[in-house]
Amino acid sequence: MKKLLAAALSVVLAAGLLAGCGSKDSDAGSSKKTAEVIDVDLTDEEYAFGVDKSQPELLEQVNTFISKIKEDGTLDEIFDKYFGGGEPTPVESAALDESKDQLVVATNAAFEPFEYMQGDAYVGIDMEISALLAEELGQELVIQNMDF
Repeated sequence: MKKLLAAALSVVLAAGLLAGCGSKDSDAGSSKKTAEVIDVDLTDEEYAFGVDKSQPELLEQVNTFISKIKEDGTLDEIFDKYFGGGEPTPVESAALDESKDQLVVATNAAFEPFEYMQGDAYVGIDMEISALLAEELGQELVIQNMDF
């Protein structure tokens, strides 16, 4: 008897769940909203580039470069690629060679849209900024993908 009662109760609950998921559309063509998109920040997280403390001149160059790309619109162009339906630019990494003048960027390429992989190429906001920074500094870009 308990099994029969439990089965009947399960059927009633399942039917109630299904009925609750549906909607009655008695006003065909009505403009009644069922959901509303609101502009609310869901996080207060901030993101940044980290620079080796023993290289204060590099920190100054990075800060100057970021200010420059903010002012000239380059940063907004990069953002538009990832948030505005644009086409991301893949970034290739050179091999580490201490005899060359290289900008080495350590990252975990698993955080789209900031850094991620497409085949063998790196893609993402941070990767495009890093590539432009290396170009600005006249250095070859080396990306080291690692777990943090």
